[in-house]
Amino acid sequence: MSIEVSTAVQPTGFRRLTLTMLAAREQADHFQGAPKGAANPFRYLAAFQEAEPYLGLPPHAFKLVSWLIGQTMPHDWEAGSRPIAWPSARLQQEFLGLSAARVKALNRALFEAGVFVIRDNEQGKRYGRRGPDKRIIEAFGFDLSPIAQRFDEFIRLAAEAKAERMRSKELRKRITIARRAVYQVGELLSELEIPLPVGWMALVRESADLVSAARQARRSEDLALIVKAIEARQVQAETWLREATSPVDTSPVELVSKPHTTSTNLSLNLKDTVIAAEKSRAVESAHFDDDQSFLHPEPKEAKPGIKLSVQELIQLAPRLAEHIPPGRFTWRDAIDAAGSSLRHELGVSASLWGEACVIMGREAATLALAIVSTKDERHFTRSAGGYFAGMVRKSEKGELFLEKSLWGLRTNQLGRAAGQA
Repeated sequence: MSIEVSTAVQPTGFRRLTLTMLAAREQADHFQGAPKGAANPFRYLAAFQEAEPYLGLPPHAFKLVSWLIGQTMPHDWEAGSRPIAWPSARLQQEFLGLSAARVKALNRALFEAGVFVIRDNEQGKRYGRRGPDKRIIEAFGFDLSPIAQRFDEFIRLAAEAKAERMRSKELRKRITIARRAVYQVGELLSELEIPLPVGWMALVRESADLVSAARQARRSEDLALIVKAIEARQVQAETWLREATSPVDTSPVELVSKPHTTSTNLSLNLKDTVIAAEKSRAVESAHFDDDQSFLHPEPKEAKPGIKLSVQELIQLAPRLAEHIPPGRFTWRDAIDAAGSSLRHELGVSASLWGEACVIMGREAATLALAIVSTKDERHFTRSAGGYFAGMVRKSEKGELFLEKSLWGLRTNQLGRAAGQA
Protein backbone atom coordinates (compact mmCIF):
# COMPACT_ATOMS: atom_id res chain seq x y z
CA MET A 1 0.00 0.00 0.00
CA SER A 2 1.43 3.38 -1.03
CA ILE A 3 1.03 6.55 0.98
CA GLU A 4 0.78 9.89 -0.83
CA VAL A 5 2.60 12.76 0.86
CA SER A 6 1.05 16.21 0.34
CA THR A 7 3.52 18.90 -0.72
CA ALA A 8 1.08 21.80 -0.31
CA VAL A 9 2.18 24.50 2.13
CA GLN A 10 -0.28 24.78 4.99
CA PRO A 11 -1.29 28.35 5.98
CA THR A 12 0.29 29.45 9.25
CA GLY A 13 -1.75 32.57 9.86
CA PHE A 14 1.43 34.64 9.98
CA ARG A 15 2.26 37.53 7.66
CA ARG A 16 2.93 36.39 4.10
CA LEU A 17 6.38 37.52 3.00
CA THR A 18 7.54 38.14 -0.55
CA LEU A 19 11.08 38.15 -1.89
CA THR A 20 10.92 41.94 -1.96
CA MET A 21 9.97 42.04 1.72
CA LEU A 22 12.74 39.61 2.61
CA ALA A 23 15.26 41.77 0.74
CA ALA A 24 14.03 44.88 2.55
CA ARG A 25 14.33 43.14 5.91
CA GLU A 26 17.82 41.91 5.11
CA GLN A 27 18.87 45.42 4.12
CA ALA A 28 17.43 46.83 7.35
CA ASP A 29 19.41 44.26 9.35
CA HIS A 30 22.59 46.08 8.24
CA PHE A 31 21.51 49.38 9.83
CA GLN A 32 24.54 50.91 11.56
CA GLY A 33 22.90 53.93 13.14
CA ALA A 34 24.17 57.48 13.42
CA PRO A 35 27.02 58.53 15.74
CA LYS A 36 25.96 59.48 19.25
CA GLY A 37 24.31 62.89 19.31
CA ALA A 38 24.18 63.14 15.49
CA ALA A 39 20.82 61.47 14.82
CA ASN A 40 18.06 63.74 13.54
CA PRO A 41 14.91 61.74 12.72
CA PHE A 42 13.01 64.75 11.43
CA ARG A 43 15.80 65.43 8.93
CA TYR A 44 15.23 61.90 7.63
CA LEU A 45 11.49 62.62 7.53
CA ALA A 46 12.03 65.85 5.56
CA ALA A 47 14.06 63.97 2.95
CA PHE A 48 11.35 61.31 2.71
CA GLN A 49 8.67 64.01 2.34
CA GLU A 50 10.52 65.57 -0.62
CA ALA A 51 10.88 62.20 -2.37
CA GLU A 52 7.50 60.69 -1.43
CA PRO A 53 5.56 62.02 -4.47
CA TYR A 54 7.98 60.16 -6.77
CA LEU A 55 8.03 56.81 -4.98
CA GLY A 56 4.66 55.61 -6.23
CA LEU A 57 3.31 55.11 -2.72
CA PRO A 58 -0.39 54.81 -1.84
CA PRO A 59 -2.35 57.61 -0.14
CA HIS A 60 -1.74 58.17 3.59
CA ALA A 61 1.88 56.98 3.24
CA PHE A 62 3.47 60.20 4.51
CA LYS A 63 0.84 60.62 7.22
CA LEU A 64 1.62 57.15 8.59
CA VAL A 65 5.42 57.48 8.35
CA SER A 66 5.50 60.90 10.02
CA TRP A 67 3.25 59.56 12.80
CA LEU A 68 5.52 56.57 13.38
CA ILE A 69 8.70 58.66 13.39
CA GLY A 70 7.07 60.96 15.93
CA GLN A 71 6.86 57.99 18.29
CA THR A 72 10.62 57.42 18.21
CA MET A 73 13.37 59.25 20.08
CA PRO A 74 16.62 60.62 18.58
CA HIS A 75 18.78 58.07 20.42
CA ASP A 76 16.71 55.26 18.78
CA TRP A 77 18.45 56.18 15.51
CA GLU A 78 21.96 55.99 16.96
CA ALA A 79 24.46 53.15 16.66
CA GLY A 80 23.61 50.23 18.92
CA SER A 81 19.88 50.92 18.79
CA ARG A 82 17.06 50.65 16.27
CA PRO A 83 14.14 53.04 15.55
CA ILE A 84 11.01 50.95 16.14
CA ALA A 85 7.46 52.14 16.80
CA TRP A 86 4.79 49.75 18.05
CA PRO A 87 1.32 51.35 17.93
CA SER A 88 -1.58 48.90 18.17
CA ALA A 89 -3.60 48.04 15.10
CA ARG A 90 -6.68 49.72 16.59
CA LEU A 91 -4.76 52.93 17.36
CA GLN A 92 -3.39 52.97 13.81
CA GLN A 93 -6.88 52.56 12.37
CA GLU A 94 -8.21 55.43 14.51
CA PHE A 95 -5.34 57.74 13.56
CA LEU A 96 -5.61 57.08 9.82
CA GLY A 97 -9.40 56.83 9.77
CA LEU A 98 -9.21 53.60 7.76
CA SER A 99 -10.67 50.14 8.09
CA ALA A 100 -8.58 47.23 9.36
CA ALA A 101 -8.29 45.81 5.84
CA ARG A 102 -7.09 49.11 4.35
CA VAL A 103 -4.58 49.59 7.16
CA LYS A 104 -3.15 46.12 6.52
CA ALA A 105 -2.93 46.88 2.79
CA LEU A 106 -1.12 50.16 3.48
CA ASN A 107 1.34 48.52 5.88
CA ARG A 108 2.08 45.81 3.35
CA ALA A 109 2.57 48.33 0.51
CA LEU A 110 5.11 50.35 2.51
CA PHE A 111 6.89 47.16 3.58
CA GLU A 112 7.06 46.10 -0.09
CA ALA A 113 8.37 49.56 -1.03
CA GLY A 114 11.17 49.34 1.51
CA VAL A 115 9.98 52.32 3.53
CA PHE A 116 9.88 50.35 6.77
CA VAL A 117 10.11 46.74 7.93
CA ILE A 118 7.50 45.08 10.09
CA ARG A 119 9.04 42.92 12.79
CA ASP A 120 6.52 40.72 14.64
CA ASN A 121 7.13 38.57 17.69
CA GLU A 122 6.59 34.82 17.64
CA GLN A 123 2.83 35.29 18.05
CA GLY A 124 2.66 37.87 15.26
CA LYS A 125 2.13 40.71 17.75
CA ARG A 126 3.82 44.07 18.11
CA TYR A 127 4.76 45.70 21.39
CA GLY A 128 7.76 47.33 23.06
CA ARG A 129 9.19 48.60 26.33
CA ARG A 130 11.84 51.12 27.36
CA GLY A 131 14.19 51.22 30.32
CA PRO A 132 14.63 54.01 32.87
CA ASP A 133 16.97 55.77 30.43
CA LYS A 134 14.19 55.75 27.79
CA ARG A 135 16.17 53.43 25.56
CA ILE A 136 14.41 50.51 23.90
CA ILE A 137 14.91 47.24 25.74
CA GLU A 138 12.64 45.11 23.57
CA ALA A 139 10.41 46.03 20.66
CA PHE A 140 8.41 44.45 17.84
CA GLY A 141 6.63 46.64 15.33
CA PHE A 142 7.57 49.08 12.58
CA ASP A 143 11.33 49.21 12.04
CA LEU A 144 11.99 52.63 10.47
CA SER A 145 15.71 52.18 9.85
CA PRO A 146 15.21 52.07 6.03
CA ILE A 147 14.20 55.76 6.23
CA ALA A 148 17.70 56.59 7.52
CA GLN A 149 19.43 54.13 5.20
CA ARG A 150 17.76 55.66 2.13
CA PHE A 151 18.38 59.29 3.16
CA ASP A 152 20.84 59.97 0.32
CA GLU A 153 18.54 58.23 -2.18
CA PHE A 154 15.61 60.43 -1.13
CA ILE A 155 17.72 63.56 -1.52
CA ARG A 156 18.81 62.44 -5.00
CA LEU A 157 15.25 61.60 -6.09
CA ALA A 158 13.97 65.00 -4.95
CA ALA A 159 16.83 66.79 -6.76
CA GLU A 160 16.21 64.83 -9.96
CA ALA A 161 12.49 65.58 -9.75
CA LYS A 162 13.22 69.29 -9.31
CA ALA A 163 15.53 69.25 -12.33
CA GLU A 164 12.83 67.46 -14.33
CA ARG A 165 10.29 70.11 -13.37
CA MET A 166 12.66 72.88 -14.44
CA ARG A 167 13.33 71.16 -17.78
CA SER A 168 9.63 70.71 -18.38
CA LYS A 169 8.95 74.34 -17.45
CA GLU A 170 11.55 75.62 -19.93
CA LEU A 171 10.26 73.32 -22.68
CA ARG A 172 6.69 74.50 -22.10
CA LYS A 173 7.91 78.10 -22.40
CA ARG A 174 9.46 77.27 -25.77
CA ILE A 175 6.20 75.68 -26.91
CA THR A 176 4.29 78.83 -25.95
CA ILE A 177 6.79 81.06 -27.77
CA ALA A 178 6.62 78.94 -30.93
CA ARG A 179 2.81 78.82 -30.87
CA ARG A 180 2.55 82.58 -30.48
CA ALA A 181 5.11 83.12 -33.20
CA VAL A 182 3.07 81.04 -35.66
CA TYR A 183 -0.10 83.01 -34.89
CA GLN A 184 1.75 86.31 -35.09
CA VAL A 185 3.02 85.46 -38.56
CA GLY A 186 -0.56 84.73 -39.62
CA GLU A 187 -1.73 88.04 -38.18
CA LEU A 188 1.02 89.94 -39.99
CA LEU A 189 0.19 88.27 -43.28
CA SER A 190 -3.48 89.09 -42.77
CA GLU A 191 -2.83 92.70 -41.76
CA LEU A 192 -0.47 93.20 -44.70
CA GLU A 193 -3.19 91.71 -46.96
CA ILE A 194 -0.87 89.00 -48.22
CA PRO A 195 -2.60 85.75 -49.25
CA LEU A 196 -1.95 82.93 -46.83
CA PRO A 197 0.53 80.37 -48.21
CA VAL A 198 -0.66 76.97 -49.37
CA GLY A 199 -0.58 74.69 -46.38
CA TRP A 200 -0.97 77.51 -43.86
CA MET A 201 -4.19 76.22 -42.29
CA ALA A 202 -2.72 72.73 -41.96
CA LEU A 203 0.31 74.23 -40.20
CA VAL A 204 -1.95 76.13 -37.77
CA ARG A 205 -3.98 73.01 -37.01
CA GLU A 206 -0.85 70.94 -36.49
CA SER A 207 0.53 73.58 -34.12
CA ALA A 208 -2.72 73.55 -32.13
CA ASP A 209 -2.62 69.74 -31.96
CA LEU A 210 0.96 69.85 -30.68
CA VAL A 211 0.01 72.37 -28.00
CA SER A 212 -2.85 70.09 -26.96
CA ALA A 213 -0.47 67.12 -26.79
CA ALA A 214 1.93 69.17 -24.65
CA ARG A 215 -0.81 69.69 -22.06
CA GLN A 216 -1.08 65.91 -21.68
CA ALA A 217 2.68 65.26 -21.62
CA ARG A 218 4.18 64.40 -18.25
CA ARG A 219 7.84 63.75 -19.12
CA SER A 220 10.44 66.19 -20.38
CA GLU A 221 11.45 63.64 -23.06
CA ASP A 222 7.96 63.82 -24.56
CA LEU A 223 7.92 67.62 -24.31
CA ALA A 224 11.29 67.80 -26.08
CA LEU A 225 9.84 65.95 -29.08
CA ILE A 226 6.86 68.33 -29.15
CA VAL A 227 9.18 71.34 -28.94
CA LYS A 228 11.18 70.08 -31.90
CA ALA A 229 8.01 69.60 -33.96
CA ILE A 230 6.36 72.94 -33.16
CA GLU A 231 9.58 74.94 -33.56
CA ALA A 232 9.97 73.37 -37.01
CA ARG A 233 6.54 74.79 -37.86
CA GLN A 234 7.59 78.15 -36.45
CA VAL A 235 10.61 78.13 -38.78
CA GLN A 236 8.36 77.25 -41.72
CA ALA A 237 5.93 80.06 -40.87
CA GLU A 238 8.74 82.60 -40.58
CA THR A 239 10.23 81.39 -43.86
CA TRP A 240 6.88 81.97 -45.58
CA LEU A 241 6.73 85.43 -44.02
CA ARG A 242 10.17 86.38 -45.32
CA GLU A 243 9.36 85.09 -48.78
CA ALA A 244 6.05 86.96 -48.88
CA THR A 245 7.32 90.32 -47.58
CA SER A 246 10.21 91.19 -49.83
CA PRO A 247 9.73 94.05 -50.61
CA VAL A 248 6.90 95.43 -48.46
CA ASP A 249 5.72 98.98 -47.76
CA THR A 250 4.76 99.69 -44.16
CA SER A 251 3.71 103.29 -44.81
CA PRO A 252 1.10 104.66 -42.35
CA VAL A 253 -0.72 106.14 -45.34
CA GLU A 254 -2.00 102.67 -46.19
CA LEU A 255 -2.03 100.78 -42.88
CA VAL A 256 -3.62 102.53 -39.95
CA SER A 257 -2.00 100.47 -37.18
CA LYS A 258 1.54 100.18 -38.60
CA PRO A 259 4.66 102.05 -37.41
CA HIS A 260 5.29 105.33 -39.22
CA THR A 261 8.26 104.07 -41.26
CA THR A 262 8.83 103.05 -44.84
CA SER A 263 11.25 100.33 -45.86
CA THR A 264 11.83 97.91 -48.70
CA ASN A 265 11.97 94.88 -46.41
CA LEU A 266 9.91 93.81 -43.43
CA SER A 267 12.05 94.50 -40.36
CA LEU A 268 11.30 91.75 -37.83
CA ASN A 269 13.50 90.08 -35.25
CA LEU A 270 11.79 86.71 -35.49
CA LYS A 271 13.60 85.42 -32.39
CA ASP A 272 11.67 87.98 -30.36
CA THR A 273 8.26 87.43 -31.92
CA VAL A 274 6.48 87.24 -28.60
CA ILE A 275 7.89 90.60 -27.46
CA ALA A 276 6.98 92.10 -30.81
CA ALA A 277 3.48 90.68 -30.51
CA GLU A 278 2.98 92.30 -27.13
CA LYS A 279 4.17 95.66 -28.45
CA SER A 280 1.88 95.43 -31.47
CA ARG A 281 -1.05 94.59 -29.19
CA ALA A 282 -0.34 97.70 -27.15
CA VAL A 283 -0.50 99.81 -30.33
CA GLU A 284 -3.70 98.09 -31.43
CA SER A 285 -5.42 98.51 -28.07
CA ALA A 286 -4.67 102.25 -28.14
CA HIS A 287 -6.16 102.42 -31.63
CA PHE A 288 -9.26 100.37 -30.96
CA ASP A 289 -10.13 102.25 -27.78
CA ASP A 290 -11.18 105.16 -29.96
CA ASP A 291 -14.95 105.49 -30.43
CA GLN A 292 -14.35 105.76 -34.18
CA SER A 293 -12.00 102.76 -34.33
CA PHE A 294 -12.01 100.42 -37.31
CA LEU A 295 -12.31 96.67 -37.15
CA HIS A 296 -10.09 96.48 -40.22
CA PRO A 297 -7.44 98.97 -41.37
CA GLU A 298 -8.50 100.68 -44.54
CA PRO A 299 -6.33 99.36 -47.42
CA LYS A 300 -5.83 100.89 -50.82
CA GLU A 301 -8.83 100.68 -53.14
CA ALA A 302 -10.94 99.00 -50.49
CA LYS A 303 -14.18 100.00 -48.90
CA PRO A 304 -13.97 101.60 -45.44
CA GLY A 305 -13.84 99.26 -42.46
CA ILE A 306 -16.59 98.82 -39.88
CA LYS A 307 -16.79 101.59 -37.32
CA LEU A 308 -17.55 100.13 -33.91
CA SER A 309 -16.55 101.08 -30.38
CA VAL A 310 -16.12 98.59 -27.58
CA GLN A 311 -18.86 100.34 -25.59
CA GLU A 312 -21.35 99.75 -28.39
CA LEU A 313 -20.22 96.15 -28.85
CA ILE A 314 -20.83 95.49 -25.14
CA GLN A 315 -24.34 96.91 -25.47
CA LEU A 316 -25.06 94.81 -28.55
CA ALA A 317 -23.66 91.55 -27.12
CA PRO A 318 -24.55 91.19 -23.42
CA ARG A 319 -23.04 87.68 -23.17
CA LEU A 320 -19.64 89.09 -24.16
CA ALA A 321 -20.08 91.93 -21.66
CA GLU A 322 -20.49 89.36 -18.84
CA HIS A 323 -16.88 88.26 -19.33
CA ILE A 324 -15.31 91.74 -19.44
CA PRO A 325 -14.28 93.26 -16.08
CA PRO A 326 -16.37 96.29 -15.06
CA GLY A 327 -15.00 99.57 -16.33
CA ARG A 328 -12.80 97.89 -18.94
CA PHE A 329 -13.63 99.29 -22.39
CA THR A 330 -10.66 98.41 -24.58
CA TRP A 331 -10.50 96.15 -27.59
CA ARG A 332 -7.80 94.17 -25.83
CA ASP A 333 -10.23 93.37 -23.02
CA ALA A 334 -12.95 92.39 -25.49
CA ILE A 335 -10.56 90.18 -27.47
CA ASP A 336 -9.29 88.48 -24.31
CA ALA A 337 -12.85 87.85 -23.09
CA ALA A 338 -13.91 86.43 -26.44
CA GLY A 339 -10.83 84.26 -26.86
CA SER A 340 -11.08 82.69 -23.42
CA SER A 341 -14.43 82.72 -21.60
CA LEU A 342 -16.97 83.39 -24.36
CA ARG A 343 -15.26 80.99 -26.78
CA HIS A 344 -15.39 78.22 -24.19
CA GLU A 345 -19.02 79.01 -23.36
CA LEU A 346 -20.07 78.71 -27.01
CA GLY A 347 -18.13 75.51 -27.62
CA VAL A 348 -15.52 77.02 -29.94
CA SER A 349 -12.21 75.13 -29.78
CA ALA A 350 -8.89 76.89 -29.24
CA SER A 351 -7.66 75.77 -32.67
CA LEU A 352 -10.78 77.16 -34.41
CA TRP A 353 -10.41 80.45 -32.55
CA GLY A 354 -6.78 80.62 -33.63
CA GLU A 355 -7.78 80.05 -37.26
CA ALA A 356 -10.45 82.75 -36.99
CA CYS A 357 -7.93 85.27 -35.64
CA VAL A 358 -5.51 84.46 -38.46
CA ILE A 359 -8.10 84.53 -41.25
CA MET A 360 -10.35 87.35 -40.03
CA GLY A 361 -8.14 89.31 -37.64
CA ARG A 362 -8.64 89.35 -33.88
CA GLU A 363 -11.11 92.23 -33.85
CA ALA A 364 -13.34 90.81 -36.59
CA ALA A 365 -13.20 87.38 -34.97
CA THR A 366 -14.33 88.97 -31.69
CA LEU A 367 -17.23 90.69 -33.46
CA ALA A 368 -18.20 87.46 -35.23
CA LEU A 369 -18.19 85.52 -31.95
CA ALA A 370 -20.19 88.28 -30.27
CA ILE A 371 -22.77 88.05 -33.07
CA VAL A 372 -23.04 84.29 -32.55
CA SER A 373 -23.57 84.86 -28.82
CA THR A 374 -26.67 86.99 -29.51
CA LYS A 375 -28.48 84.25 -31.41
CA ASP A 376 -30.99 81.85 -29.88
CA GLU A 377 -29.94 78.19 -29.64
CA ARG A 378 -32.78 77.29 -32.04
CA HIS A 379 -31.06 79.34 -34.72
CA PHE A 380 -28.23 76.79 -35.05
CA THR A 381 -28.63 73.61 -37.08
CA ARG A 382 -25.75 71.94 -35.22
CA SER A 383 -24.23 74.13 -32.52
CA ALA A 384 -22.94 77.63 -31.86
CA GLY A 385 -19.40 76.37 -32.45
CA GLY A 386 -20.38 74.86 -35.79
CA TYR A 387 -22.08 78.11 -36.82
CA PHE A 388 -18.94 80.08 -35.95
CA ALA A 389 -16.84 77.62 -37.96
CA GLY A 390 -19.10 78.30 -40.94
CA MET A 391 -18.49 82.04 -40.56
CA VAL A 392 -14.74 81.42 -40.57
CA ARG A 393 -14.98 79.34 -43.75
CA LYS A 394 -17.07 82.08 -45.41
CA SER A 395 -14.53 84.71 -44.37
CA GLU A 396 -11.78 82.58 -45.87
CA LYS A 397 -13.66 82.63 -49.18
CA GLY A 398 -14.45 86.35 -48.94
CA GLU A 399 -18.17 85.64 -48.51
CA LEU A 400 -18.67 86.92 -44.96
CA PHE A 401 -20.18 90.39 -44.53
CA LEU A 402 -20.06 91.30 -40.87
CA GLU A 403 -21.34 94.81 -41.55
CA LYS A 404 -24.76 93.37 -42.47
CA SER A 405 -24.92 91.36 -39.25
CA LEU A 406 -23.83 94.40 -37.27
CA TRP A 407 -26.50 96.51 -38.95
CA GLY A 408 -29.06 93.86 -37.98
CA LEU A 409 -27.94 93.96 -34.34
CA ARG A 410 -28.15 97.74 -34.27
CA THR A 411 -31.62 97.66 -35.82
CA ASN A 412 -32.83 95.11 -33.27
CA GLN A 413 -31.44 97.20 -30.44
CA LEU A 414 -33.23 100.31 -31.75
CA GLY A 415 -36.41 98.29 -31.98
CA ARG A 416 -36.10 97.10 -28.40
CA ALA A 417 -35.30 100.62 -27.21
CA ALA A 418 -38.38 101.98 -29.04
CA GLY A 419 -40.53 99.26 -27.51
CA GLN A 420 -39.32 100.03 -24.02
CA ALA A 421 -39.94 103.73 -24.58
